[in-house]
Order: sequence, then C-alpha cells, then structure tokens
Amino acid sequence: MGESVRLKKLILSAKNGDVEAFGAIYEELYTPLYRYVLSRSHNIELTKDISQQTFLRFYEALDAYEPEKTPLAYLFTIAKRLLINHQEKLSSIPFDETLMETLGDQSIDIMSDSHIKRLSESIDEYLPSLNDDERDVIRLHFYGELSHKEISHILEKEEAYIRKIKERALKKLRALTHHLHEGN
Repeated sequence: MGESVRLKKLILSAKNGDVEAFGAIYEELYTPLYRYVLSRSHNIELTKDISQQTFLRFYEALDAYEPEKTPLAYLFTIAKRLLINHQEKLSSIPFDETLMETLGDQSIDIMSDSHIKRLSESIDEYLPSLNDDERDVIRLHFYGELSHKEISHILEKEEAYIRKIKERALKKLRALTHHLHEGN
C-alpha cells in the first residue's frame, strides 16, 4: 500500500512540474513496462521505442491523468495501443530524445536484453496455444507484474473473469509443458 501512496505523491508532484518526480516514476515503472512490451514484440529496438513513447505520452497527458488510476495499468494501456498501431502501420513513431534529456542521466537496472528475449521466446513457444485474452492476461500478470484488478481495467473485463482466464491459461500451459517435468 505504501508504494501506491508514494507513486500517487510522485504523480501529483510531476503534475505540478517536478521533473525529478517524473524521473522517479519513470525509473520505478520502466522495467515492468519494458518486460511487458518485449513479451509482445520480441524486438528489442521496438520495445525500447514503444516504452519511451509510452512514457512520453504519459508525460504529455499528466495534466489530465487522475492519480486514483493505477499508473502501471495506464502505461500498459498506452503501450498496448502503440503496439497495435505499430502492427497496423508496420512502422513506429520516432522516439523524442528530449524526454531522456529532461530525465537526466539516470541508469535503469533491468535484466540484460538478451536474457529477457531468450526467456520470452521460450515461454512464448507455448502462448500461441492460448486464445487472445489468455495471452494478454498471462503477459500482463507475469511480465508486467500487474494485479488482477489492474488487468481488469486494461482489458475492460470483470476482475473475476480475469482470474478465470488466468486459471484456464495456466492449466493449458501446465498440460503443454508437462513433458518438460516427466524426466525429473
């Protein structure tokens, strides 16, 4: 609960023009956003672009953003739309370097890109067996580390339905990967 309150305070400060507060939001939420986008795009450069564009859009919309909303769910919604637009247009919007200049020289500690890509590819080998909702829930929950409530806001479905989707998807994935555990 403390993290949620701290994030809301940072967002309010950022809304009032505090660039350092936005930098702290960026630093805290970048990694789960990056992992989610990479799980969907499988392209490191595209993932970096979409992640940066997502924060740029968030920064531009700060005045209209309501701090009661979960910021990570809000970011995931932006990222999901950007990915859909990219897939439709087969091109991405160029990243605005001024956002990074605004944030300063902050280092983001994330797993190596190649490690995340290998992990994502091994898991994604089984995801095509799931339907679209199941894939989205698995990606949002495990890559994005979102709660059922946050996922329900993003996918615009009831929280109980999200739990059932996740349960069904995990059951399918266990059945598909059962052979991996037989020799142990």
